[in-house]
Amino acid sequence: MIEIREHRVGGEGLKPPSPYKPLPANHTHLGNSFAEVSIAGMSRACVSRCPWVQRGVWTLALLTCTALMMAQVWDRVTYYLSTPVTVNVRVTRNQTLRFPIVSFCNKNRFNMTAVRQMQEERASRLGETNASVVAGWDLPHLMDDDNMDAVEAWARSSHSLESMVKECWFMRGKRCKEVGSWSTIHTVLGICYQYEVLQTSGIFNNMYLLLHDTETQHYNGDSGFKILIHDPRDDPVIDIRTHGTTINQGWGKDVRVAVREFKTIPTKRWPCVTNTSYSSSQCISRCFLSALYAHTRCLMPYMHGISGRPCNTSAEYTYATEMEKELLFFGGWRHSQCGCLKQCNEDIYSVFTEAASTARDSAKLRVFFQDLTYDEVSEEIAYDTIALLCDIGGTLGLLLGASVLTFMEFLEVLLVKCMRR
Repeated sequence: MIEIREHRVGGEGLKPPSPYKPLPANHTHLGNSFAEVSIAGMSRACVSRCPWVQRGVWTLALLTCTALMMAQVWDRVTYYLSTPVTVNVRVTRNQTLRFPIVSFCNKNRFNMTAVRQMQEERASRLGETNASVVAGWDLPHLMDDDNMDAVEAWARSSHSLESMVKECWFMRGKRCKEVGSWSTIHTVLGICYQYEVLQTSGIFNNMYLLLHDTETQHYNGDSGFKILIHDPRDDPVIDIRTHGTTINQGWGKDVRVAVREFKTIPTKRWPCVTNTSYSSSQCISRCFLSALYAHTRCLMPYMHGISGRPCNTSAEYTYATEMEKELLFFGGWRHSQCGCLKQCNEDIYSVFTEAASTARDSAKLRVFFQDLTYDEVSEEIAYDTIALLCDIGGTLGLLLGASVLTFMEFLEVLLVKCMRR
């Protein structure tokens, strides 16, 4: 018979094997592992065999430096994300410059001679002989009788270019039509005209314009002309009324033009549009016309770019005129409501005027460049990625004596510990 004996040690039986694996022989405390990271003081703060006073002092120093480092890094990153720029101004001299667009309107919105002719035609059809009644017929009444819309009424009662421009010279001994072209535009002041030079302008290429108004009776009580000097991308629909300069008959005005070319960088704080065909003036003009159409539900002649039907009754035309004044002149509309951004590349024509009375009954205008220099204003990034990395690296080196490789050591220790567990 085989005898089975139970072997006991110290009076107890053998314990069952543990379900947990024993730790490897090279396993060390996490603090001792971090002590190997190449940061000054980390070995004294993390090694367990150091006295607790010494560990406490070094731990406090490391935490303080880490907090200062994080605060300074946050400050540099925030400054970098704000996209700071520097502005450089350079005065450039050219042999030629692009001449601006010259737009002008007769402040007398309609040609009263043409309006009186329309009144006489209506009186003849209706058999009206009372002169005071005929004179009281305004343009909206004439629209009702002739069944025409506002566009046709403006075309029949507008001032012609030939009746207002008596002389126009550009360059030396050349008429304006030889080097440029006239075009018709519709604005809040009525049908106006603008002149565009088809070539660049030199030092002696001035524009001389002789304007004459033959009307003795004025439709809205205003006389003279409105002049606007602007970039070809700008829309003069409302700008000629709000930003134009006035010249009256019997006066001569010299308009000295200076050009400033802006090249800005779109930032989060000051955004701009990089598209070269975009114009903030056109955006604001379209915003105003849309706001006006929301009230009128019909189109005035200057409301281009909006789909709809023309105003074709006296009631609609009168209401549209009243709403135009309410929105544009009495504060019913503000351009800040439009959200129009500035264009990144913009040419601004600054004008300086001098006026003097003349003996003639005409208005004389001279537009010229005083010299062929222009201010080129450009923006550059003041704090780029390289500067950010240099500042962060300097902060880490000053406060912790660390580098990019130091963080690689941190990641290595954490990864090894996670893989072991």
